[in-house]
Amino acid sequence: MIENKGWKKYLPIVLKVLFVVFAMLIMYIPVFVIIYQSFNSDANGLSALNFGGFTLENYKEIFTNSSLYRNILDSLLVSFWATLISTVLGLFSAIGINALKGRSKRIMGFLNEMPMMQSEIVTGISIMIIFSLLLPIIPQIFGFPTMLVAHVFFTTPYVILMVLPKLQQTDESLFEAAQDLGCSKVKALFLVIIPSLKTAILTGALLAFTLSIDDFVISYFTQGNGFYNFSNYVYNSYTKKNFSAGAYAYNALLTMVTLGIVLFVSLKSSKKSSKKKVNK
Repeated sequence: MIENKGWKKYLPIVLKVLFVVFAMLIMYIPVFVIIYQSFNSDANGLSALNFGGFTLENYKEIFTNSSLYRNILDSLLVSFWATLISTVLGLFSAIGINALKGRSKRIMGFLNEMPMMQSEIVTGISIMIIFSLLLPIIPQIFGFPTMLVAHVFFTTPYVILMVLPKLQQTDESLFEAAQDLGCSKVKALFLVIIPSLKTAILTGALLAFTLSIDDFVISYFTQGNGFYNFSNYVYNSYTKKNFSAGAYAYNALLTMVTLGIVLFVSLKSSKKSSKKKVNK
């Protein structure tokens, strides 16, 4: 009886570990498959995971396949500008929302959350309809301009969501102290408040870039005039059965770079927090 009770004591721990392992596998198996296929000489995208041998030709194909290379550049161009614009808009919008009081602040917070709760297909079609009304005035509007505006629209709320909590934790006396030391309101904002939010700003920018770089649904409805991002290239190439294995290589590189940035930021922030604890 004592032995049975001892075994039962460890059962919840074992179940928790198994659940965590299962959840991690569900999340990371696609990543491992992409990395596996990026080195697979038989990775044509339409067959099973048959390993035809180790190769680096898939990585060379990123640059040799003109269609793939062009769509990667288009995707990176949109994501770069969307991240930059949404980070700036999100930062100053968060500062403005934080300055509000009571009901106005709650309403603005709710309005910021609405685009995130809305279905992507509804957002994409709505933006497409709005830009379609401008076609008689600007015939070539679909392409980079429409996709950029759409990406800024759906990424900005996430930047606000990352910056606003950190801004609410910031001591208000810092702003007042900077003014007492001779700084104007603008200088105090740029020299004191914004630097104190740099971790939240970087997190919001990274999230905006991640959401933008792999978006498909909204991009599908706002593309045009020969301008397509990478996710739409993958969709089109699969349907036309001319999928390039270089897409696996590009995804693997993008995943590793993003992972490296996240680890760098996490290690840097953990070192700072440990230094603060030591100083205390």
